[in-house]
Amino acid sequence: MPTSINNLPYELFSAILEETAELNIQGNPQYTYGLSQAPEPLQDVRMQRVVRGQVSPDTRKWNAVDAIRQVNQQCHQWASEYALRSLFITRWRGSERWMQSRTLHTVQTNLSSIAVYRDPYHSLRKTLQLFESSSALACCVRRISFVGYYGAETNAMIFGILRRCTKLEYVTLPWTALRYGSTEDWSRLLGRNENFHSISSLELLAVDLKQSQIDNAKNQIDNKPLSSPRVDFSALKRLKIFGQSNFMPLTDDDLIAISHTAVNLRELHITGTASVTIDGIGAIANSSDETLEILEHSPLTADGFEHPDPTSLRGQKQHLCPKILECPRLRNLSLSLPSICEHLFADTSVNWSGEMQIRTSTVCGRHPISLKTSKKSQTIFWRILEQARSLMSLREKEGVELDVEIFINNWIFEPRCYRVHGDLNVAEVVSDGSWPQDAIWSSKGPYGRTGLYGKDEGPYQVVSEDVFKQGLSKHYVSF
Repeated sequence: MPTSINNLPYELFSAILEETAELNIQGNPQYTYGLSQAPEPLQDVRMQRVVRGQVSPDTRKWNAVDAIRQVNQQCHQWASEYALRSLFITRWRGSERWMQSRTLHTVQTNLSSIAVYRDPYHSLRKTLQLFESSSALACCVRRISFVGYYGAETNAMIFGILRRCTKLEYVTLPWTALRYGSTEDWSRLLGRNENFHSISSLELLAVDLKQSQIDNAKNQIDNKPLSSPRVDFSALKRLKIFGQSNFMPLTDDDLIAISHTAVNLRELHITGTASVTIDGIGAIANSSDETLEILEHSPLTADGFEHPDPTSLRGQKQHLCPKILECPRLRNLSLSLPSICEHLFADTSVNWSGEMQIRTSTVCGRHPISLKTSKKSQTIFWRILEQARSLMSLREKEGVELDVEIFINNWIFEPRCYRVHGDLNVAEVVSDGSWPQDAIWSSKGPYGRTGLYGKDEGPYQVVSEDVFKQGLSKHYVSF
């Protein structure tokens, strides 16, 4: 029988300490406090103590195990791994003022204060200094995120931190890291390091920059690391690109360069960007067709997330529908396509499962507005819905759940339920309130709180496919 906790099996030892840490997190402060309306000199403004914000998760974890790590070497190692497993390093924003009072309970309403300056890159610098001085702590990090650091100077510090975190699995970086990072930086991150360890998940977040940042000469560089064969993405399992930028945005050329080696991706997410089209998506899908399980492409257009990026209609170099059929492991799909093939759901040999959402504007081989004007195009679309129903039924018989939704212009079709969701307010006005008679409120909407992303449409309604077809024939609604 163990004589002390240190003699317990490590799994039990770890479980006890983790339970202790979780209890400490609940007992420690969850929020930081400050003062509202701190007075300027010669001003008489009443101050109040207010909650400033939540303590960050990584800070709460560190505080929870601060006492544990001082017990002995084994506890120190466990506490370091627990507290540093995930780090979220963000740029400091805001303003503070020093109050001329030692304690909060003595605050008066007529006290003066002086402005406080804080280095916005303080967290980044201190993290780099810590990991430079202690490689053992850096090795504890498995997931790390950098938010708010977009310049060349801060990117250099970011890669300085990444070089020391030799056991990283998940990394979130600013998109500028693909411009400022060197070939050596990226090859090391992706496995060309001492222990050949590579990250498995990479997220690139893009935002619009201020003009002063764009005009800064120090930021006008591009090391083009993707052009080197040493930058190998073959060990990467998950790639996510989110957001749009007005400065050196990620483009199809970047995705095509990544696709040369990204042959083992399981997840691909390209969301909220207008600089990447279906061409870049198709290049990566072609490279990882044997392993790809989750594919998401929700581009940003002038009309919001309503439909595929219009530029893909002009620049499309390949037909992506057949490529989707060649992804045998695909289980979740959220994809924007310029058009949808008539036979996309006709192949019963596919192993698709999970949720599939396809946003499009017409059927393949037809003009973009043909669904509005051509009965033949509409007939093809109804056939696509029938094939989707047949495929879902077949997969259900095989014990696999598959659910398909198709977004066409302003409508959402649920083939399984024979339902159509959309805004029917105009149709009610055109029909003098006679159509539709059996509409009910819908809980669905493409994006946003009340309808399409960035617009003010009211809540959606839902009708059956037969009722919708009736509305089409009477010109109350249109695709």
